[in-house]
Amino acid sequence: MFSVVVPLYNKGQSIRQALESILGQTFKPSEIIVVDDGSTDNGPDVVREFTEQGVCLIGQPNQGVSAARNFGISSSKCEYIAFLDADDFWLPGHLEAVRSLILSHPQAALFSTAHVIRRQGRYQRPYSVFPNEWQGLVPDFFQAYSKGLGLVNSSTAVVRRAALMQVGGFPVGIRRGEDIIVWSKLALLHPIAHVEAVTAIYDQQAENRTDRLRMTEPPGSLSFLADLLNKEELAAAQRVGVVRLFDRIAFFTASGLVLNADHLGALSIRDLALACGRNRTAAAISFISFVPAWLLQLARNLRHRKINKNMLDDFHG
Repeated sequence: MFSVVVPLYNKGQSIRQALESILGQTFKPSEIIVVDDGSTDNGPDVVREFTEQGVCLIGQPNQGVSAARNFGISSSKCEYIAFLDADDFWLPGHLEAVRSLILSHPQAALFSTAHVIRRQGRYQRPYSVFPNEWQGLVPDFFQAYSKGLGLVNSSTAVVRRAALMQVGGFPVGIRRGEDIIVWSKLALLHPIAHVEAVTAIYDQQAENRTDRLRMTEPPGSLSFLADLLNKEELAAAQRVGVVRLFDRIAFFTASGLVLNADHLGALSIRDLALACGRNRTAAAISFISFVPAWLLQLARNLRHRKINKNMLDDFHG
């Protein structure tokens, strides 16, 4: 039922845990494809230790995560593609939960679960518009996604292959937010299904996460949403959600950039907000440029719900 695609680039310290979490699923995938995007560390060697357990390693010259995912998709054979970043890992019931969601809502194109963020030894859960264990078709994707920006990510998403091909796969050349572009395109054309059950751990402790990269232009996801707002065919209800999602991504991304002393990156987001008429968001970004780093860090820690290790063990159970 599932092909699992894992893009790999210089994540030798974490890929073992990711693969063990896939192999430990209560509902087994049909195939596991790791796409090495030109790694220079020992990541591919670690993957080769799992080939006798059915893990397939394929490689390409370094072209970025979108190209790696697209290569994995083109090499897969199942109707549903599950994604997992090499930094992250699944809890044992992840694919079982998604399988149940697919059987209940086969008309959907994108299926997602909830996740927990691991950062500096702390575990946090993004806020959601849905109560715990809720499942169903998302009534307003853009509004729901904007709540805590945790409705779906590249380690909780499962996509129907035909729908993914319809939107052209993952956009190549986008430095940041390429997955958000795909989820948004799918939401404009198809129903989205979600279960508010934690099945994945998103590891922000990883050494080469893209949120540490310096930026000279806004993330591709924000540019896509800005272009979307300029299209007259966008329904009024959708426009409200897209505006809210743009504002949230712009503000929180700029805050993270300022925290990492990337003020030019934050200013590029401010300028984009001004260009698409989001003046209040632009003013808020200008303001945070003068906020002390310790206060921004405190606000970042309060952005999500804190959970303890015992609660994480409950998710495993």
